[in-house]
Order: sequence, then structure tokens, then C-alpha cells
Amino acid sequence: MARRSWTAAAAVVLTLLGWLHLSAAAQADSPNLVVNSGFESGSLSGWSCGTTGSVVTSPVHSGSHALAGAVTASDTAQCTQTVPVQPGATYTLSAYVQGAYVYLGATGYSSTWTPSATGWQQLSTSFTTGAGTTSVTLYLHGWYAQGTYHADDVSLTGPGGGTPTAPAAPTGLTVTGTTTTSASLSWNASAGATGYTVYQGSTAVASGAATTATVTGLTAGTAYTFSVSATNSAGESARSAPVTAATQSSGGGGPAPAWHPSYLSIGTVYTPGSTVDAFFGTLASHGPVPNYGYAYLVGNDFPNWAGTTTTLVNHARQFGMTPVLVDYGMNGNVDGSSVDFTNMQNSGWLTTYFTALKAAASAADAAAPGQPVGWVVEPDMLGYLQQNYAAGYGNDAQSMPAATGAAYSSGVLAGGTDPVFGNNLRGLTEAITYTIKKYDPAAFVGWQVNTWAVRDALKDTDNLGWTAGRQSVTQVATQVADFVKTADIGYHADFVAFDQWGQDFGILRDPDPAADIRYLNAAHWSNYLLYVQTVRQSLALPAVLWQIPVGHLNSTHTPSPTYWNASGTFPDLDDVTTEQDEDSASTYFFGDSFTSSGNNLAFYGGNPGADPKISVSGSTVTWGSHLPEAAAAGVVAIMFGAGTGTGTYGVPEMVGTNQTGPGDFGYWVTRTQSYLAHPTPLP
Repeated sequence: MARRSWTAAAAVVLTLLGWLHLSAAAQADSPNLVVNSGFESGSLSGWSCGTTGSVVTSPVHSGSHALAGAVTASDTAQCTQTVPVQPGATYTLSAYVQGAYVYLGATGYSSTWTPSATGWQQLSTSFTTGAGTTSVTLYLHGWYAQGTYHADDVSLTGPGGGTPTAPAAPTGLTVTGTTTTSASLSWNASAGATGYTVYQGSTAVASGAATTATVTGLTAGTAYTFSVSATNSAGESARSAPVTAATQSSGGGGPAPAWHPSYLSIGTVYTPGSTVDAFFGTLASHGPVPNYGYAYLVGNDFPNWAGTTTTLVNHARQFGMTPVLVDYGMNGNVDGSSVDFTNMQNSGWLTTYFTALKAAASAADAAAPGQPVGWVVEPDMLGYLQQNYAAGYGNDAQSMPAATGAAYSSGVLAGGTDPVFGNNLRGLTEAITYTIKKYDPAAFVGWQVNTWAVRDALKDTDNLGWTAGRQSVTQVATQVADFVKTADIGYHADFVAFDQWGQDFGILRDPDPAADIRYLNAAHWSNYLLYVQTVRQSLALPAVLWQIPVGHLNSTHTPSPTYWNASGTFPDLDDVTTEQDEDSASTYFFGDSFTSSGNNLAFYGGNPGADPKISVSGSTVTWGSHLPEAAAAGVVAIMFGAGTGTGTYGVPEMVGTNQTGPGDFGYWVTRTQSYLAHPTPLP
């Protein structure tokens, strides 16, 4: 009996030894892909850390060295390394860290962080590379004014990308714009490249990691030849096919630059003025500013449209923002369901409208010749028309009357020279888009559609269940798409725009958010992206989310840079003070952890769609960033800002209470700048 027991135990031991041998063999098949992973070279070899990173001998997790990141009030002490990987493969990234608010991640993929590691703590996250991905950039960083962090034994396991080889020559080199003294270039990324060098003739004139560059110091009216090479640790590629750029002799000339970057970009409402511009100057000293700044052209201010445009374009471009105009003219700046329908049939009104539209488009072209200026056209107009009138005309915009002829009688368009647009809603939308692009040829234009044009279906999953509710969202979105297609909003359009109410729901102070249609949790935002994707795919246009509420959910765990809040924490939005109201938009898109309770905990912790980025631990709810999901839905830009009522201010405005600083204590700009340091690539 005892002998049989010993034999059985021996068999178990042998089995375990065999398992351990197989496990070791499996681990050998997935070596650590990180170069100088434990910093045992005694240097930052393989890493890019700027001036804030160093190698220290204490503290260390193993071996003799570790990384130290000297965080300051304006620098997170980021260190990065680009690693070759295989497309469509799964990887696990980990590191041991010490310090407050230490972050580990892969740009464009997942990340993780710890609020406080007093001893060595292992962070770990996993991700699957895209179908065309051959390299990823790993990063470690701390957080503003949180003190020095340490990291050691960084590991990335998964299929190796092979021994690095010099990348192939970049393709698609294009001249995207010229001035009298500069030429702007863009090109396609080369697999495995970590940097690029731009050549003017045979002379290197610019280098960097971006796939765009602007060469300055050129002579007006002169042709130049440019090429670009790609570089990595294995060497430099051959140069691309050359292109020729001719600088302008005077204003104008050159092809229009692309209107959005190759990553999901961020915009903000922007009202130029002394205090606002002072804030943006300070913001720029802390990191990247938003990609876009938008302002309104309203229908009770037609005489000033040209002046408003010139001011916006000149000031936005000073901060590196692309200016965007929101044409809110047809409703006369009156938020009423019948105003657009009345005005579009009024020849006198449309004469004034088209005259102002021409003046604004001409002013945009004069202020930035050949440079992109955006136009979000007539928010709410199509929504109100479909909601209240379309059924009486067979849901066909061509049957809905409009005094489009005013565009010709006013002299804005010329019969026999410009196209003939019909006296109906379809003809009117086409004439408006055509007028903008006639007088501002480099403009990028998109009409706005609403989630409520038929009815708001975003909470249908609450009542119908997840599958049936999502089908309902798609059906409603298809109805909206079918109507706006009869209005031909895709005519010469570059995108389609979507808003989401435009008001931060915290102002309602509803103790039961589940019962109020304005309150959205993560599942409802997922439905919103489904709605956006359905409409924009039907129109075959990219989507821009516009006037998205700035507010975030209270009790955030995200620390504040001390230059915004000396305490290092963001105060709660009290939902009472003007322009300081909660919303879930920023929390959903940027991701956050926050403390909740009662009805709010049940509502915001809800996850009927089994979203892997939503989790609840006690009273803490965590929403991962859903910017990758927005990009996958076809969204190329998200523009945040206060809309109806007294929305929360993410940046100061020259109207309202917060004219020198934001109403949300700097939360939105902090999250925006952190995101733009590691933006989500577009598919």
C-alpha cells in the first residue's frame, strides 16, 4: 500500500517536472523583445528618454541598474522604445515600477498604471497588433509633479518581429502646401521605421518621427526637389521618389493640405480674445494644443461673418490649430423647430444668408490661402426638418420647397457659369456647400445630423435588451441616413458631423440617471458610436463628432498637474455653479476610474454589452479609453465644447463666466494633452 502511494506520488512529481520543462520551453519560444530591458548596460541604450531619464544603481528590482524618471511640474519624464512585432499577434507587456502615478503602455494600444507603488509593483497589460503592424512603441512615464518614478525589468513577450532591418523607402511623398518661404510635405509610414529624414536635393534639412514636415527658409517663386528616407536602429532606407514643390510668388497657390492627421484628432470651441489667447499660450507651454479650434457664425449676426472668420482663422493658426467655422445661419440663432423651414422658403432671408456666406468663405481664403479651414454646416436644420416636416413630403428632400434661386439673384452664384441647383431642400444644401468651396477652395465641409431626427434610440438597449436594442439603433440611424441622402449632403462634402445634445447633463441634477434620457453610461455611448458608424457608412464619409460635452464624472482618480490645482487633485463639478456640470463624455472617450455610489454606481457600472473596458471594484468604476472604438467607427476628429444652455467650459471663452480659465479645473485640457502625446492611429 505504501509502495503504491510512493509510486503515485513519484508519477505526480514526474508529471509536474515534465510540465515545468514544457513551460520553460514555451517561455523560450517567447523571449523578451525589449532591448536593455533591465537597464543593465548602465545606460539608456535602446530607450529614448529626453533629459529627464537616467540609469541608477538604487533602487533596483533585480540586477544592478534601473530607470529613474525625474518628473517635473511640466514633464512626465517619458521613456519610449520601438520594438519590431508581427501583425495580428498577441503580446504581454509588463514592468516593475516604484512611485506615484506610473504609467506603462504601448502607443495606439493598451496601457496600465498605478496610483501609488511604495515598493516594487509589477504592471502588466496585453494587446493584439493590427493587421499591418510591424512595430510598436512602448512607453513608461510618471505624472506631473508627482516625484521621481523608477522602473526595471521591462518585458514584452510574444512572437518576435525578427532581427531589425533597415526599413523600405517611404512611399506617397506629397506636397501638401506651400507659402512664399516654406513647403509642407507628407508621406506614408514605412514599416519598422522609427524616424525619417527629409532631403532638399542632396542636403538633409529635417528629421523626426512624424510622417509630415515643413521645410522653411525657402525663396519665393522657386522650385525645390524633396525626397525622404526612413531610419531605424538597423540603418537608413533608400530615398523616396522625389517631388517638386514651387513656393508661392504671392498669396495662394499649392495644393490644399490634408484636413486631418493620420490619428484621431481633438478639437475645442475657441473664441479668440486677450484672456483666451493668454490661456492657450500657457497651455502650449505644457504640451500639445488641440488640433482644431471652432467658432460660430450665427444667423442674427450676418454683417459680421467675414470679420469673425478672419479673426478665428488668424488666431487659431497662431497656436497651430486648424480653424473650423460652424455655420448656424439658417435658423437665425433661434433654436426652434420651424425656423429653418420658414427661412429656407424666404427669398429675402436667403439673399442675406448667401451674401454673408460668400463674405465668410472669401475671408477664410484671404486669411489662409490654400490652407484648410473647416465648416460644420447648419447644425439641427436637417434634424428639425426630418422630425417635423419630412413625412408630409414623402421623406424626400427634393419635394420640400426652398428659395434656392436667391443664391443667383443675389449675385453669389452666376447662372450659366455655376451649376443650376433646384428650388428644393436638396438644391439648397448643394448650393450652400458649393458656395463655400467656390469662395474658399481649400475648405473642408460637412453637414451636421442629429441622433433625435426620428427619435433618440440610444437607450433602446435598456428596454429591448442588448441585441434587439442595437438593432433598433441601427434601424433609426438608417432612417436618418436615407433622408439626408435625399438632401444630397454628400455633395462635395468631406465629412458628416454629429453632435450629442450639446449640454452637460449634470445641470439637471437627476438623482436617478437611468430614468433620464439625457444621462448616458458607457453602453449608451457605445450605441452612439453605432449610430454614427451606420450613418457615416451609408454616406461613405468619415465622421466628425462636434460639440461633445466637456464634463466628466466626479470623484475622478486622475491626478491633476499642480499647475492647474496645487492639491494635485481635480475638484468635483458641483452641478450648480455656472459652467461646472458633470457629463460622461470625457470619461468615456479618454477613460478614467472614479468613485461612485447608489443609483450612480448602478448606472455607470452597468455593462449589458460586456464591454471589456468597463469594470467595477467596490465603489470604484473604471472605464477604459474608447477613442480606439471611435476611430474604428470611422470617426476622424472629436471636437468638444459647450453648446446649449450653460455647458461646462473645458477652455475659457470670451463669453460667460469662465473667461480666463476653464470651468472644469483643467481636467479636459489635461486629458487632451495626455492623449495627444500618444494618439490613436486611424485605421
